Amino acid sequence: MATLTKKITHTPYPELLSRDDVQHGKWRVGDCAPRRGVPQTNVVTREMLAPGEDTEFSRAIRAHEMMHAKVSPANDMLQWINRKVATHKALMVTEELRVNYLCTKAGFDMSKYLTDGSEQADGEKCVALRDWSSAIQMCIATVGTAAHKSFLTGIRRGDRQWGKLLLGIGKQALKEMKTAEQTGTLTSTVIDHGTGLFPRGFAHTERIAEWVDRLMDFNPDKKDDDEKKGEGKTGEEKTDESDETEPGHGEGGEPDEGDGIKKDLEKIKPTKPTGHIPSWGELRIQREPMPKITKGNLGKKRIATDIGKNPRRLTRIYTDPDKKIFDRIVRGKGGVVLIDASGSMSFSHAQIRQIVEAAPGATVAMYSECGKEHPNLWILAEKGKMCAVLPKANQNNGVDHPALEWAIKQRQRSSAPVVWVTDGGVQGMTGGNFEQLVIQCVKTCLKNNVVVVPHVDEAVALLKGMQRGVKAKRVWPPMFANVWQRQNGVRLPQ
Repeated sequence: MATLTKKITHTPYPELLSRDDVQHGKWRVGDCAPRRGVPQTNVVTREMLAPGEDTEFSRAIRAHEMMHAKVSPANDMLQWINRKVATHKALMVTEELRVNYLCTKAGFDMSKYLTDGSEQADGEKCVALRDWSSAIQMCIATVGTAAHKSFLTGIRRGDRQWGKLLLGIGKQALKEMKTAEQTGTLTSTVIDHGTGLFPRGFAHTERIAEWVDRLMDFNPDKKDDDEKKGEGKTGEEKTDESDETEPGHGEGGEPDEGDGIKKDLEKIKPTKPTGHIPSWGELRIQREPMPKITKGNLGKKRIATDIGKNPRRLTRIYTDPDKKIFDRIVRGKGGVVLIDASGSMSFSHAQIRQIVEAAPGATVAMYSECGKEHPNLWILAEKGKMCAVLPKANQNNGVDHPALEWAIKQRQRSSAPVVWVTDGGVQGMTGGNFEQLVIQCVKTCLKNNVVVVPHVDEAVALLKGMQRGVKAKRVWPPMFANVWQRQNGVRLPQ
């Protein structure tokens, strides 16, 4: 007679977990298949799906989901995303790294059991599609697990150089988690008093995710092409697939073809952890009265041309050899000029007038944090008019990046220039110079083609040159240039 055995089902109990930022309550826990992408945890609605099978793989997944319930963001996740320090994708994969790392510290052998067997095919697919960004995301999300080893195997099958690069990135990511753990706040779920953000431990995820974004922007294929063009192809291609030699070196200690790419990638470093969560203040905008009409007004003027419909300049038939008897309307570039008005900067009303005259129709604004009850961004000029008196400022920074984003949104067409006048001393609301905030400002400038100059006089000269057709060149403040080169190993482009 056959004996019927009942399948053993294990159910996680997230109600047993405690947090400082989320109220306790009843959870709804369901069973699911042990496949990547199916198990999930929602801390806000208190819902969890986890496999109940009595296997080591399912046990590792349950531990992973329980750790999410213990430390991952709840209803404040949107606030972290809106900070724009790191992209949503980078935050998600880096949080997977943090959760897996904490599970390992809790005694679960993620490096042996957490894999569903599909990761090798994922690695091969990333290489086949030359999808470096997805390769980075999968690498970070699986670091410290058995899935990571399988994924790298798939990568190496298609591109051994990518395999070496991603292996180094994974080691650096684990090193950063160990550094974060030493602060004692990696698992913290308290509410940060300076920013109101929670959980506090997610700040480590955000810091490392910002580095992950820069890694995703790195293009090893482009670097490889540039290297080959510069040096030419020498020697026979290596076909040995063993990993006996030191990464980055071939037989006999000779440098690999991709050794330069590996060094360039290693120069991209995460920012250092701090005791604060760097943050910007909230923008409070005030439009100043503008009784003054400036020279050039909106920058629209008529010039003579030899092509047109209505001849308005008939007298030029006798005086102009080119017979330019028609009119053509030329509009000024307009644009936006944003000025840092903190205590380390200085400029006058006359210089603001010079800016408006150099760029007719431009919007000019200045910013400085002067206390929660006061404006911190003032619109000084727009549409050919400007204020009669400059408002008092020259205090703190605090809103550099929000003001920069506002300026970018003000330009009416993509060809209109955005000029940012700053000495680079950007600071968050907590005070102090944070590399994370500097890099955020620089990335926004590069992405949106913002021209940076350190002084108002240089802005005037630049705008006059642009009116003559001279291409604008950035003059990066030393703080911007130094931080960027230290964290990325390359100079900022002009």
